[in-house]
Amino acid sequence: MSTSPPFLRERRGGRVSLAVGILAAFGAVMLAASVQGTPTLTPADFLSSTPAPVVLPDEAASPLATPMPLPEPSNDVVGAILGVIFLLLGAAVVALLATLLVRALMRMWRDRPHRRRDTAEVGAETVSTEAPREADAAAPVIRRGIAGALRIIDERADPHDAIIAAWVGLEESAADAGLVRGRSETPAEFTLRIITRREGITDAATSLLRLYEQIRFGGHASGEDDRAAARSALRMIEEGWR
Repeated sequence: MSTSPPFLRERRGGRVSLAVGILAAFGAVMLAASVQGTPTLTPADFLSSTPAPVVLPDEAASPLATPMPLPEPSNDVVGAILGVIFLLLGAAVVALLATLLVRALMRMWRDRPHRRRDTAEVGAETVSTEAPREADAAAPVIRRGIAGALRIIDERADPHDAIIAAWVGLEESAADAGLVRGRSETPAEFTLRIITRREGITDAATSLLRLYEQIRFGGHASGEDDRAAARSALRMIEEGWR
């Protein structure tokens, strides 16, 4: 019977145990493989050349998007709108005032002839009341004025100046007669009213006044014919005041 050293017996026992452990591990792996089936090897993602598909959300399946609220109008827009409104209101007020003013002016113009008739009637009443009392007192002054006008007509070289100066002399005589002039009467109207207090000279006095106004205010170029017409009218007026 052979005997081995103790350390050899321990080495052989360790080898046997290692072999048994390897066989047991291999058997366990084979048993697990048989249970799971044939193994499939899948390459890693970073080794694949085809990129993974990108899944987009289905627009038809997605719910309706909530509409975004409209932005609030800025202060500049609001200010511009208010400015236009105030401008329109101001234009309407101006148009209304202009309309009222035009209507007032038209009303005043329509009433003007009535006021002139009223004044003429008052003047006629004044003449009728003054004539009996003051006809004799005013006659000498009016006669002197007519005589002075005739001298001016004959002495002035320029017919234009002669006719104007003659009528102005008659106005001064009427003012010196001491009679009251109406509030709305012009000096020419007052003179015509005083001179025509005598009968039969209204046409002559009116034609003389018209000639004076045409020459002084109408730009009429007067000549010797106008001087003769003025002289004839003054002669008729003088005859009526004798």
